[in-house]
Amino acid sequence: MRRHIGFGLLFAFTVTAAYATDDCHVIKKLALPKQQLTVVVSNGELEACSLGSYAVRIYSTRDAQPGDDTAFYVAGILHERDGTIEDVFTDNLGDRAHNALIITTRSAGTGSYISAQAYIVGKQDIHFLIAVDGMDGTSNRAKIVSALTQKLTTSDTQ
Repeated sequence: MRRHIGFGLLFAFTVTAAYATDDCHVIKKLALPKQQLTVVVSNGELEACSLGSYAVRIYSTRDAQPGDDTAFYVAGILHERDGTIEDVFTDNLGDRAHNALIITTRSAGTGSYISAQAYIVGKQDIHFLIAVDGMDGTSNRAKIVSALTQKLTTSDTQ
């Protein structure tokens, strides 16, 4: 009997330690006041720092109390990632995406390449729009937006 209790305690401490050592968790929050929404982007819990997935969750702030902008979940989406979440912002990608949500990741390793994914966020939904991978590690927001816009324009003409 004591052997079983001791093993159970060892297992409980091992599981607790696994959660306690997760120092790669990234959470970014972005307010979209015109749409009365809050966006939360976070990488998958307990995943490797350099690859895995991220979740985009959309919350309505329309009926929320001040300071409680993540109370009313309305939509979400998962996306695989090769790198760590680096930036979350909105920008104009042209006629199809005047206020696109853009999420960038930076790859691990010598290249530190940047990838960007663009989404369309509605009042009750979110949809993947387009992605660009392998951009130079020195790319800034303007270069990222330009690359996404160019790819979106090119895909519209094909």
